[in-house]
Amino acid sequence: MKTAVAAVVLLIGMAAGLMAQENTGNVYGHATDDQNNGVPGATATLTGAFAPRSTVSDEKGYFRFLRVAPGRYKLAVSIPGFNTVNFENVVVTLGKDTNLDVPMALSKISETVTVTSSTPLIDERKVETGITFTQEELTQIPTSRDIYSLMQQVPGILLDTVNVGGAASGSIGGPDFTTKGSGNVTYQVDGATVTDNSYGAFQGGQARQNGGTSMYFDFDTFDQVQVSTGGSLLELQTPGTTINVVTKRGTNDLKGSARFLYASDRWQASNTPDEAVTQGFETDSTRFIREYGAEIGGPILKDRLWFWGSVSRQDISLNLTDLNPVTGRPAVSTAVLKPWTAKLNLNITSSNSASLYFQRSDREETNRGLSESRPIDTTRNLSIPTNFYKLEDNHIFSPSLVGNVFISYQDAHYDSIPVSGPNAQVVYDVDGVYHNGYLLYTTKNPQYQGNTNVSKFFNTGSVNHELKFSFNYRRQVNDSSSAWPGDQIVASEYSSLAQITRGVRAIYKTEYYTATLGDTLTTGNLTVNAGLRYDYQRGRNLPSSAAANTVFPDLLPAVQFNGNDGYPFHFSNLEPRLSATYALGQNKKTLLRASYARYADQLGFITYQINGLPIVSGFYYDWNDANGDHRVQRDEVDLDNGFNSFYNVDPSVAPNPPNALASNFKTPTTDELTFGLDHQLFTDFAVSGTYTYRHAKDLQARLPLGADASTWDFRNNATGTAVAANGFTLPFSVPFYYLTLTDPPSGDLFLNRPAATQNYHGVEVSLVKRLSNKWMLRASGGWNDWTQNIPPEAVINPNNDWGRAGPNTDGGPVVGFSSKSTIWVNARWQFNVTGLYQFPLGINFGANFFGREGYPQSYYVRACSRCADIDGTRYRNLIGNIDSFRLDNVYELDVRLEKTFNIGPVALSATAELFNVANNNTVLQRGSRVGDFDNRPGRNTFTQTSSFNEILETQSPRILRLGGRITF
Repeated sequence: MKTAVAAVVLLIGMAAGLMAQENTGNVYGHATDDQNNGVPGATATLTGAFAPRSTVSDEKGYFRFLRVAPGRYKLAVSIPGFNTVNFENVVVTLGKDTNLDVPMALSKISETVTVTSSTPLIDERKVETGITFTQEELTQIPTSRDIYSLMQQVPGILLDTVNVGGAASGSIGGPDFTTKGSGNVTYQVDGATVTDNSYGAFQGGQARQNGGTSMYFDFDTFDQVQVSTGGSLLELQTPGTTINVVTKRGTNDLKGSARFLYASDRWQASNTPDEAVTQGFETDSTRFIREYGAEIGGPILKDRLWFWGSVSRQDISLNLTDLNPVTGRPAVSTAVLKPWTAKLNLNITSSNSASLYFQRSDREETNRGLSESRPIDTTRNLSIPTNFYKLEDNHIFSPSLVGNVFISYQDAHYDSIPVSGPNAQVVYDVDGVYHNGYLLYTTKNPQYQGNTNVSKFFNTGSVNHELKFSFNYRRQVNDSSSAWPGDQIVASEYSSLAQITRGVRAIYKTEYYTATLGDTLTTGNLTVNAGLRYDYQRGRNLPSSAAANTVFPDLLPAVQFNGNDGYPFHFSNLEPRLSATYALGQNKKTLLRASYARYADQLGFITYQINGLPIVSGFYYDWNDANGDHRVQRDEVDLDNGFNSFYNVDPSVAPNPPNALASNFKTPTTDELTFGLDHQLFTDFAVSGTYTYRHAKDLQARLPLGADASTWDFRNNATGTAVAANGFTLPFSVPFYYLTLTDPPSGDLFLNRPAATQNYHGVEVSLVKRLSNKWMLRASGGWNDWTQNIPPEAVINPNNDWGRAGPNTDGGPVVGFSSKSTIWVNARWQFNVTGLYQFPLGINFGANFFGREGYPQSYYVRACSRCADIDGTRYRNLIGNIDSFRLDNVYELDVRLEKTFNIGPVALSATAELFNVANNNTVLQRGSRVGDFDNRPGRNTFTQTSSFNEILETQSPRILRLGGRITF
């Protein structure tokens, strides 16, 4: 007992890091005699590609193998006086529990009973929703070969991207998506968090987009991938998505593979919509996508030390919608992904194992930003190098006490450098086109984390307990610099303004503490999970600085911000979790499920908002280019006619923070209820259904400092009629309001929006046929409905801002935000069907069919352009509701054909994959701004923008990808 207590204390003392998902699975067994009484002292041995593991059953006949690598195993259970029971096909799945009933009959002679069927599909301890993707699904189903193509298959997850054949696999930070009303996301590799919480968007409520990743993965490194979307699992912090990628490892057999995949524009159809052809421009298409790589793993010392490693490269080159005005050809985007990985696994003793993992992830892109308004001299070269290290140790103190600890470190950089160099002065010409450079941005995001957890098993009467405890810590530092090049002045010929700026280096730190305590109680066919999770999140700004503007140092001098004293705010949340499952009948083929969970949104990048120097800032002044050199000289600037306009941040207050947090500022929380039913039709065939209800509160918002509901006055109705190039006509009349404050606000106040809440109702169904008898199938679908509740006291700014998704529409839909300029993520239905059939002669056929409702296409009018009053904001007021108009529904069918030739221990495979078989050209983005309404005295005029309802993005055309692979 003293040893066990000392071990627990030691693990707690080593604790550091954010709570991890499991990067393994578990095997639970119950040995019983002819009278259904537990058989104590039975020896259970699990064998597979690694060293065998053995344990003994407790006084109630229970035994378990925890933290087992995913794969297929054999299990033997024996004890003198009973027959030996062998299970030939024990399937261990990532993050799941394999439950086995082991009937052991009394026998005077040595007898063996062999069970050849697969282990049950139903997990009696299931407490979460989502999907775990097996190796067969990863290798045999046609996808874009990234984790996001897997997420698209999960009910309740909606992505802002339609990725045909991998055209969008290199997106920065990953695509944005919404999960059952939440935009939170957590990324993990082998259970360790690699989320970069500097990604996201503070939009004052709605889907609360938070989290991204700087990691780019080699798809061939995946062993299994777990995507969790809810339930009472203690490891889940947020109501969003948690993605856990478990990588391969070496085994006692030397195994490896190499591949080459290529998709060319020569193997691509044309699907430019007639509307775009009529208007004279091309839409999205692929130039080429090329991928090659290799991986190998095996024993260094059999049953003791194993190695595994991989290396790959992927080039993604695209033609984007619209023309480059310099070349007259479509804008081109090319990204290069170059990840490589290495792993060592070691069995130190029969009860202790360790692993060491490293991944290098590089993303490079030249001429980023090339577009209609950004010619070649304004593009930037982008580089995102990221290193990730993880060291883990697992120890079995006894059959009833196990522990795990890991530490990890991630070093991510993001460098976006103008191709024009650091000395050019940027010009924004009369046609609305930039020249001579663009904004420079660099950042470093080192992240430290660690995790420890302990499981203790014991019995009380007829109840078996699994008591779990964890304590964790994670820290991320964001050190970013941004500035306009040259003398940091943008010459705007479009509006005859000089934009005088000052670059900044802002540094902030966020910390995440987590503790969990839970118990899994099992008796008969009933399993109850009860636990409590505690999250403590805090952030502070470190010393930050801004250099003087070299031309106007009197207006924008150098300043230094000393950072925050202590931590100016923190989020502290207790989150209870409770679930129950009941397996009906002796065969336990039907499972009833119910759960309750509370989640807290993760702390993102809001810390920097209260930095004294949060962002590039400055002033606009009237400018007359007297000498016609397209540059701003000091004597050309009218210093008597200027005003503050930069992101609502007044640089004159620096280094005092321009923004502020309301007292008792909280992170949003979500309460969730789920009710589910799983039924195993056959050994390898099961169906499942789940209903989910969610209620979110403490939604966050931002307001100009000093503003409240009484400081806004009705200004006018913005009225007009917009007629798009395709004939779409939109008449509108939208009220807008302006601030009546005496002095301009220096920045914004961040607060919890009074009484505003969100409700979500969702139903998800799935049908799963595990690979057997030459075929497998997974079909899933979901219905989603989430709305916002906005009582009168929640309306402080009466402008129904399009940029915040119509925040004042009571009962209106909640939408997910996207880094793409006009996409609102919201679909009421979705489905995905994948399947594989293995023909004779080594021929495999796979298919993937996806569909969802079209996302909202909302429109807005800008009003109050350079108003005479202090409020110079151009309000983007929503026309109608956020979903008054929707884009067309999206469908995509992908197919894959593979032929394998076996030559001794070597297999040669040739593949042909066809993406977007029907060559759909669905419009995914349109221009949302109808134009500008000028309400200055004597003017009530509407000017339409030329981009109104213009096609900005379409579904990429049908394309063929050919590949070859060698495996041994």
